Amino acid sequence: MLLVLVHSTDERLAARILRAIRHVEVAPGVAITWEPEERVDRALGAAKRELIERWESKGTGPLLEYAVLRLTDDQYNAVRHMVRRAVDARASALAGGLRRLAADMRRGRGRAQELKARFRRLASAVAELNEAAAKLDIYTSALDELREAYREANAEYLKLG
Repeated sequence: MLLVLVHSTDERLAARILRAIRHVEVAPGVAITWEPEERVDRALGAAKRELIERWESKGTGPLLEYAVLRLTDDQYNAVRHMVRRAVDARASALAGGLRRLAADMRRGRGRAQELKARFRRLASAVAELNEAAAKLDIYTSALDELREAYREANAEYLKLG
């Protein structure tokens, strides 16, 4: 596991860096990832090159600071409760979104194409979170609720045809 710390005066830059790697964000700019260190380095290098180009062309730009720390098993276990809390919060939010979507599909609120697009976005987020939970060895009741909400929304999605 890697602990990635990213701070920038441009919040979009920090978010873009973290979007380039699969991770669980435990606090703003603080993420745990299971990606290989080389991939994390490439994402950070690309952001750094973009930032240098901005500074060279405009003469100014945001600041960027980052650190990547390889965690031992003991170190990961020490922060695991924070990761679990982040996974639980994301799972609960996704489950709520899926339940609202299932209700909208049952009531026929919105066009079928829009409902399908919403489902695909949420299904992708569910897959990412399930992968993260498996890689980080985290299993909670919130993930079970998420899976149940996904099954409910998927059943309604299949009815849309």
